[in-house]
Amino acid sequence: MNRTFSPYIIAISVSFLCAISFGEEPAQVTIDLSQRQVLGETSELDRSKFFNVHSNYRGSGLTVDNLEQLKELNVGFGRAFDGPFAAHKKGTPYPDTATIKVAAKKALSDAKADPRYAYRQSRYIMTNSHNDVFNMEDAPKEMARFAVDILEYNYEDDFRPDFYAPMSIPFVAAGKYGNDQAAVRERMTELYAEVGKEIDRRALATQVIGYSSAWPMIHYWDFGHWHERMKMFMDNAGPYVDGFCFLQLDATHMQEDDQRRSGSRAEALMDLIETYGFIKWGAPKPHAISEYGDVSHGWPLGDDYTPARSSAELNSCNHFLFSLLGRQDRIMIAVPFLTTKSPWFYQNPKNEWQPFSADLWRPDPESIQDGVPTRFMETEKMEFYRLWSDVAGHRVKTTSTDPDILSYAFVDQEEVFICLNNFEDDQRTVDLNFAATLPELKSLNVKRMFVPKQQAVIYTKKSEGKIPTQLIMEPHETIILHGTFTKEVETVSTITTKSHYSRTYLQPIKANHAVTFTINDVTPSEGSTGTLRISIAREHNLSKQPTLSVNGHDIEFPNDWTGYDQANKKGGFFGAIPIQLGTGILRAENEITLTFPDDGGWVSTATLESCVPTFHN
Repeated sequence: MNRTFSPYIIAISVSFLCAISFGEEPAQVTIDLSQRQVLGETSELDRSKFFNVHSNYRGSGLTVDNLEQLKELNVGFGRAFDGPFAAHKKGTPYPDTATIKVAAKKALSDAKADPRYAYRQSRYIMTNSHNDVFNMEDAPKEMARFAVDILEYNYEDDFRPDFYAPMSIPFVAAGKYGNDQAAVRERMTELYAEVGKEIDRRALATQVIGYSSAWPMIHYWDFGHWHERMKMFMDNAGPYVDGFCFLQLDATHMQEDDQRRSGSRAEALMDLIETYGFIKWGAPKPHAISEYGDVSHGWPLGDDYTPARSSAELNSCNHFLFSLLGRQDRIMIAVPFLTTKSPWFYQNPKNEWQPFSADLWRPDPESIQDGVPTRFMETEKMEFYRLWSDVAGHRVKTTSTDPDILSYAFVDQEEVFICLNNFEDDQRTVDLNFAATLPELKSLNVKRMFVPKQQAVIYTKKSEGKIPTQLIMEPHETIILHGTFTKEVETVSTITTKSHYSRTYLQPIKANHAVTFTINDVTPSEGSTGTLRISIAREHNLSKQPTLSVNGHDIEFPNDWTGYDQANKKGGFFGAIPIQLGTGILRAENEITLTFPDDGGWVSTATLESCVPTFHN
């Protein structure tokens, strides 16, 4: 529905009335700045994994000034279509190694002569369109030899790409290459495997990722989509690739109800890939998210630039980001679908100098000289990077009583960043609680990003005199509180968060029959807690609230999860539902039992995050 923007309010009395009007108690977010959180092996926020742009330093039309602006905003590079096949789209015969070595000298010389060379980075995904790479005639081994020759000889170590995805979203195009699409997908998978083998043989540092799934609707056809695509790829290419790549995109609509994958559906997808990786290899291989954000549609002027059209994807970028931040130990790289400049689009006469909808900069139509724009202006997409530009530090423990209010906090010496995201379609009142006494506050900046439906982004940065105890969050809003104290925040304890998986998955649901998972190798101590995630795929009219027992304890199964109810999604509900486990429940070997009252659907995975505290002397 259309919403009018209400002023931001940080006042207990008004917030309390708002909470009553919506019939919900305020969400309770608790932050313990004194308790460092270790996720996997580290507690430091790795910005290079999340805050990237869909380009590299040689992106078309990028200037030194553009690159300097990205550097000032602490933005890295994420993905570029500059792979080995960009300059050789003809297939067989491929240039031999000797020819490539000779040509590489000029390629390196040209790269170093580019004034943008000083901004080079190795940390991005190199890829090509499947149109430039694939055919069913050429031998995958020879294609791999050619591709890895380019990787080895056309780059030096400080800017050879860290990640290589041989093709972008290849499986959606399988029908172009033959009637037997399963055979085409298997041949594509063979190419990934051969590339991985060749890179390993030469001991290059570049990591191979795939298969770049465009629309990973893995629960379709009773998980037939999973078996025929991602599972097949993991079985056949998995031993030779370093991570599994897919896109995470919502499909919002300007005039109709949005269709979202962010939230519970995205969590269930990642849990399934991780669980199957654990079953095969004893530990999951990490994710590479080659695009995250939104493909918004339904705009009356199509993708023509307006401030509202340019803002449409920002909510989704933040939603997916908040899911991914919780898996930093299992993320190789994640790239917002935010591009830089797109001459291929705006120079097309039919587009009349309109920017590509994902671009950060747009040409000024009044600046065209001799068919070339001489001036560019920012689009609203840039606000995403401004919002997150200074967030840094080590994680500290946060909890939320509402799965639709996600929270993280980071401490960097005397600075703190408290990050909140609202997945609700409505306003939500949030109480902020601090588990430890805070040092004296020196300054506080509050950044807020809110995109009302059909309107331009509202991004504000304001100075406040004290940390609020209550906030009213607009629908899908993100808030970052950046506080600076007069002294460094002291760490008095550590909580280590680790992920654990069952060796069984994809269990069918039968009415009144127990579905059981066992999760072992947990090392709880006194005071340990956990989050159990149960992922369910069921038709919309079937129950999503089974009875639940964990190690003999009856646990109330919530009727709430991150994101919306998916009622407008074809194929039914597919999502992960988090259940908080208090102290005294976790064991080294954990038995989880679920019983549903009706037939149909699947429990795809049961995963556990254990939180084990350690107190410092």
